[in-house]
Amino acid sequence: MLSPKYLKYCTLVFVLEVLLLAVFSSPNYILKVMAIEGVNIEDALGPETLRRIDADASETFSALFVDSGAYAGVWHTFIPTPDERNASEGIETMASGLFAWVDDRLTACMILLFQMVERLELMKLWLPFSFFVVLGACYTGMTLRHIKQGNFAFASPTVHRLSLRIILVMLTLLPIFLMLPLPISPYIYPIMYTITAFMIQAIIANIAKRL
Repeated sequence: MLSPKYLKYCTLVFVLEVLLLAVFSSPNYILKVMAIEGVNIEDALGPETLRRIDADASETFSALFVDSGAYAGVWHTFIPTPDERNASEGIETMASGLFAWVDDRLTACMILLFQMVERLELMKLWLPFSFFVVLGACYTGMTLRHIKQGNFAFASPTVHRLSLRIILVMLTLLPIFLMLPLPISPYIYPIMYTITAFMIQAIIANIAKRL
C-alpha cells in the first residue's frame, strides 16, 4: 500500500497545481489548450466522437455546477453584485480592479473544471475497450497462476506488490494528470488502461500459492 506521506505529497502537489493554474493561467490559454485537444480528438476519433464528448461534458458540468447553484454561488461569494456595491459606501469604486481580477481567476477555474470533466468523459468513452483488455488480462493471469501451481513455480510477492503499487500510484496521480495545462493525446487513455491490465495480470499471476 501507499504510505500516508506519499498521499499527503500527492494531495499537496494537486492543490498547488490548482492554485498555480488559477492564479497564473488565463482563460484564453486554457481555452486554447482545449481547442488543440479537441482537434486531436477529432483527428484521432472523428468529429462525431468530439461532439458526443462535448455534449456529455456540458451535460455533466451543468448538472454538477450550474443546476446545483454552485457556479452562481462561487461568484456571489467572492464578487459582490452591483446592488450590493451600491448599497455599501465606498465599495462601488473600491477594489474594482481586484474584483475584475478575481472574476478572471474564477472563470479560469471553471474552464479548468470543464476541461477535467471533458477528459473524464473521454476516459469513459474508452471503457468498453478497457473492459475487454482487463478481462483478457484477468484470464491470462489466472492461467499463469494455475500453471505455477501445477509445476510449483515461484509466485513473486515482489512483482505482486510492485504491480499493485503502480496501479495505486496511477490512481493517486490521476487528478494531477487531468488538470495538466497541456494538450493531451486521446491515445494516452488506452495506454493507461493497457498498463493497468498488465499490472492486474501480474497481480493475479503472482498471488501466493495456497497449500
